[in-house]
Amino acid sequence: MSTQPAPSDYHDSLTELPNRRLLDDRLSQSLHLAQRRASGVALVVLELAAFAKLHDETIREAARRLARTLRRADTLARWGAVEFAIVLTDVRGEADCRPAIERLMAELDMDVAIGVSLFPADARDAEALARNADTARTRARQMGRREYRFYPG
Repeated sequence: MSTQPAPSDYHDSLTELPNRRLLDDRLSQSLHLAQRRASGVALVVLELAAFAKLHDETIREAARRLARTLRRADTLARWGAVEFAIVLTDVRGEADCRPAIERLMAELDMDVAIGVSLFPADARDAEALARNADTARTRARQMGRREYRFYPG
């Protein structure tokens, strides 16, 4: 008998975090709000080192640790099998993001690759922001262990 919650349309069953569907909605809302306030948003894509298959408990623990580092206004979601996405709101540029990214990295005791894309500097819509953050993550992974890159990287 499983003790895990039943999967929903908006939450990941393993981590209980928002899934991609809910992330997309929250990211779109954050972009609209940022446009009205003339502020910025960062989309952070974080990949756990997956040299071998990560166990479910490792992924759940990573989710708990990442959640501890974020502000209430930010959104943490499961992006893929070993990936998470974070929407950071009210950011003005790279300098505003660096402390949050360094806290994320410090909270995890494993290798990670992190890519970041900024609205409105790097992209004007959610789809482009996600694509650019993923591109930056790929570049970070190519650079080595425990790396992060801002788009274009």
